[in-house]
This record gives sequence, structure tokens and C-alpha cells, in this order.
Amino acid sequence: MTDVSWSRHREEECIRLGGVAPEANVRVRAGTAPVAGEMPPMAGRLLRDGDDTCFVPRFAFLDGTTYTVLVDGVAAAVLVRPRSEVAGTTEVIDIRPTATEVPRNLLRLYVRFSDRMSEGQAADHIRLVDDGGEAMAGALLPTEHELWDGDRRRLTVLLDPARIKRGLIGHREVGYPLRDGALFRLVVDEGFRDARGLSLRGGAERRYAVGGDERRRVDPESWTLTVPPHASSQPLAVAFDRPLDHGLLARCLHVVGPDDRVVVGTPTIGGEERSWQFVPRHVWASGSHRLVVDAVLEDLAGNSLSRVFDRDLARPEDDPCEVREVAVAFRTR
Repeated sequence: MTDVSWSRHREEECIRLGGVAPEANVRVRAGTAPVAGEMPPMAGRLLRDGDDTCFVPRFAFLDGTTYTVLVDGVAAAVLVRPRSEVAGTTEVIDIRPTATEVPRNLLRLYVRFSDRMSEGQAADHIRLVDDGGEAMAGALLPTEHELWDGDRRRLTVLLDPARIKRGLIGHREVGYPLRDGALFRLVVDEGFRDARGLSLRGGAERRYAVGGDERRRVDPESWTLTVPPHASSQPLAVAFDRPLDHGLLARCLHVVGPDDRVVVGTPTIGGEERSWQFVPRHVWASGSHRLVVDAVLEDLAGNSLSRVFDRDLARPEDDPCEVREVAVAFRTR
């Protein structure tokens, strides 16, 4: 007879199993049998605590969720986490890109939340829908491990690259996830749980139009720089020739002064990810400066300074090149 209950192992919440042999195969799934048998087991650790076995989850148990405990493939217990009466306060801060039109070969989007989120739920609560509200099946890449930043507040949502890259089976059999000229929305529903297991304050969505394909390297030489006067704190303004990836823009540009030192200041990404401004902490020095761009910077279709994401093998000019960074020189006025 297996005794299964909610418990704690040291400082961590766990499911405690009494009367289970150390060599037993213990799995926990979110959901009830037999549906639970169709779900992958939860990530976690099995730890011995005296005569008991404790399952400590990798990610916190969620309030209002049912968990099935299986021992050697047989359902031993079904435990329900009570639903909290506390209203959720976490919300979606923004969805990127903010550009109103994206290329048909769009590679990724970002969703940023106001607080830490639970993992393992994105597939159930984030989706692409067409302009009629129908879910676009298979548009997003199914992943075992979600792509969160270190604070678990920003989630990277990938469209399926196998449907974007020409020549791959997914592209040949199904085609692009998006259709040129169509409208679609990224939808985040309020059922997405934060790190406390509470639902979002409300859902969120962003609507896009689909334009043509983008298959050019990112070229900083094509950008327009508005250069500030020296001895001022006016911003350096950079206008791009197309929207760029918001997540990479935040870390791929910096300014070097005449003394070859990085200029300290505050960068700001402009609307639709089409521009970037930099305000120095101190006034601009006189002389030559450089805007240094890391070669990993990408546009919305995954093209970087060094490669075209979906390149035409018959075009030698699209072959990957070895470059770590590109510097655009400018002189304060």
C-alpha cells in the first residue's frame, strides 16, 4: 500500500511516497489518468528521506492543477493542488516585434511579463491565430525546454525553422507558417501561470501583417547615423534599413570613443525596432568615434551580419563569412 501526500523535503515542496521500494520507477504527470499517461513526466528529482521517497519538482507545483503519481507504470494516487483565492497580478508588458508588418520568414517573437513565470506551459497558453481566429497549427516550434531569460520574465517564441528553410522536409511538405499578405495574431491567454501558480491578470495579443521574405545580411553601412555635436549630451541616433531583433539589439551595439574606451551611457530601442539611440553619461568628446556592432545581431528573419539564415546555395554572395564585429566610424560635430 503506497501512502502518497503533499509534503516538504527540507525547504522544498514535494510529493512524499511511503511504502515504495528504493528501486521503484516513480513518475509524476500533470493531469489525471488515463489522460496523464499521454503527458510527458514532470522534470524533478527522486530523493530518499528515511523510508520514504520524495519527488521534488524542477518547477513549482501549480495551484488548481491535478497531479497523477505513477509507481512502476501504475497510477498510485491523484493529488489536487487547491486553487488559490488570490487574484493574479502578473501581466504581459509587451510583445515583440512591435513592427506592424513582419516578413513571411519571421523567425521569432518575444513575450515579456511583469513578474517571474512558471515553466512548461507556453505550448498551452501561447498560440498564433489567423485573422479569423483559427489556431495556426504547427506554426510554432514545439520545444521540450522553453526559452526564458535568466529572470524568467521574457519568453522567446520560435516559429518552426523547418518550415522556413527551403529544402527541408517541413517546408516542402507544409510550407511557410505565415502567408504573404495575410494577417495573424500572437495570443497569450490569461491561463498562463506565474511563478506563484496564479493566472495572469488578463490575456494579451499583438496583430501583424505579413510582408515579403527577407534574405539579406544585416549591413550596418546601410544605416543612417545622426551625429551629435561634441561637448553636448544629445543622443547619437541610428536609423536601420529594416526592423531588427529586439532581444539582440539590447546587447549588440556599443559606442567607442576617441580614446578607444567604451562610452558609458543609456541606449534606447526605437519604435518598431527600426532605430536606436544612445545618450552618453557625460558630454561627447571631440573626435572620431565608432559604433561597434556584434556580428550576431539579426533581423526579424534571423539574418545576421555574417550569414543569411535561409540562404540560396546557388548564390556565393550569401555564403557565411568570418566576422566578429563591424565598426561604423563617425565624428562628433
